[in-house]
Amino acid sequence: MDLKGIYAAMLTPLTEEGGVDVPALERMIAFYVDKGISGVFAVSSVGEAAHFDTKEARTILETVKAASEDKLQLFAGVTATTSSTAVEVGKIAEELGYDGIVSAPPYFYQPSDDAILAYFEDINDQVDLPLIVYNVPLFAPALSKELLVEVAKLTNVVGVKESSGNLVDVLHILDMLKDEQLDTSFLIGREEMYLSSLIAGADGCMVATAGIIPEAYQKIEELYLAGRISEAAEVQQAILPLLRECFKVNFPAGFKVALAARGLDTPLYVKRKMSEQEQQELARSAETIKQEVARILAFVGTY
Repeated sequence: MDLKGIYAAMLTPLTEEGGVDVPALERMIAFYVDKGISGVFAVSSVGEAAHFDTKEARTILETVKAASEDKLQLFAGVTATTSSTAVEVGKIAEELGYDGIVSAPPYFYQPSDDAILAYFEDINDQVDLPLIVYNVPLFAPALSKELLVEVAKLTNVVGVKESSGNLVDVLHILDMLKDEQLDTSFLIGREEMYLSSLIAGADGCMVATAGIIPEAYQKIEELYLAGRISEAAEVQQAILPLLRECFKVNFPAGFKVALAARGLDTPLYVKRKMSEQEQQELARSAETIKQEVARILAFVGTY
């Protein structure tokens, strides 16, 4: 499988009652098709995957599949506390004809390395789809470099999504995958590191704001491939204030404000009820987030 380019880790639009907003999800997919990105990661971390049951995950995956009309590579998030649940969602993705699945280690409890490997082995053996191994210490047990490479040796593993934010680990993982002669694609999962990871040898990115300002990531890639590294770095740097603003408020509410700024009429509701203080903080940040989105798009347009 050719994993290369820009993949959006998708937000999940919700109704006021907490259900999946299917029309808004369809508009998002139409937007991604129009922008020409490589693909999407549905039921993702930023998409509030941990809050969805299997029925809700199916609704998301069915909607994304139908709306994409085979114009995007589609990956389904299957991360769960147990491999049986991960396999259940993986089987839905398999049934729907997804291109692959994405899984981090099982979260909540702190499994041993052997337990983590067994979790991935179960998914590998029971779901007949390419698998992207997802290292995201922010939300799940961290995969050591050694364990990640061991998991990458499983037959269905085609890629790594590395979201630790540790450039030292990125360099070592790329080198270790090469040493093991593994044909494993490498996607960076932290926006701040897209350019640096390309320089290090990554194949692309799978990040939340690629679903909000895909033009910025496309421009970074374009300038990098043209050897215009200093200009690519300017675009990379332009993204940073938006990320800081989005992370100031309850995750992923800030990202939903940023997406709504693209004019897709996507709702701002999140699955977990926000406190009054969180709502006030979001209201204070909302205008700045919108301004940052506009500033980035204008800046990218100057190249």
